[in-house]
Amino acid sequence: MEWKYKPDAIKAATARVLALFEEFKTEYGDLFEYKKHRFTTARAREWAVELLESGINAEQYQNARYQAVKNQKYPIERAYEFIQLCQQSALNDYPEIRDAYTRAANLKYKKHEVIYETAKRVGTWELKTQPESISYKSWQKHYPEVCKEHSEGADFKVPESHRVEHSHAPVQAGSEADKAIMAQLAELRRLSA
Repeated sequence: MEWKYKPDAIKAATARVLALFEEFKTEYGDLFEYKKHRFTTARAREWAVELLESGINAEQYQNARYQAVKNQKYPIERAYEFIQLCQQSALNDYPEIRDAYTRAANLKYKKHEVIYETAKRVGTWELKTQPESISYKSWQKHYPEVCKEHSEGADFKVPESHRVEHSHAPVQAGSEADKAIMAQLAELRRLSA
């Protein structure tokens, strides 16, 4: 995969990963020392290529870096675990999965394009008719996929409603509308007589 990236990009990404390893060393102390054979320069280069391949952005990287240094019990040893943290931070920009499912099941998905797209993939009829134990499993499969696609630039549209709003206002006795209706009725009576 390295051939896909410019040497400068790999070098810069490797430097970032080495800086991350240094943060691990500072934060985890003995836990890091015990596994320092997993945090070599060669391993940092492997991580760098995997991070470039994953397509994460700088903001996702920084959020995951914070999570990896401050909220983990042990240093993260593998790039794919770190990438999962990056992707998880991207999902934080979207409604929580259970809340999104509840909105879609109650037909309130039209306010958020990701919820709407997921509802389409699961099936709006299925959301209405299937038991939650079935439709929620499908939701759990599709929602992260849709969030990831959206975070990578996919554009989902919520269709606009083309319904004409109707309001019923009764005609008040003696109003201009009442007089016009009475005149039309009188004309109809005259014609039918």
